[in-house]
Amino acid sequence: GHRRNAYLFSMELCVCSLLIMTLSLGISPDGQQILARGFFHGWTCHTLIPILLNSIGGILVGLVTQHAGSVRKGFALIFGIFLSGVVQELLLSTSNSSQEGGGHVSKEQVLGGTLAGLSLWMHATNPPFAVATRSSSSPVEQDKKTKTE
Repeated sequence: GHRRNAYLFSMELCVCSLLIMTLSLGISPDGQQILARGFFHGWTCHTLIPILLNSIGGILVGLVTQHAGSVRKGFALIFGIFLSGVVQELLLSTSNSSQEGGGHVSKEQVLGGTLAGLSLWMHATNPPFAVATRSSSSPVEQDKKTKTE
């Protein structure tokens, strides 16, 4: 089949996002402030860091989806969220131990991680069935191929 260019797909998503954001500019209170003060009001060099990381991340997501498929990308996303929760618990619980509940993973996060792990296990142990595809060769030719293999 024909595969789409990941960079082109990312640009298409970007154009759609720009259109939606432009339409919401006139409606929201933030949009009114942007129109009054200008888009770059209050920006510093540090503002560019999340913008650049987000744009690079978008391109990487497109590449991962193109090469690994959306199911594997979803599994990587679930694992990344789970890993973030583990790191949050390990790092923040020791540094914020004096605060009430500081850094601890919530019950909802534990439940979500458990359900995500269960879904990964279920998919790994019960793979989907392969759909039989029709070949352009005749049944006689297919029979000959299976006998010679």
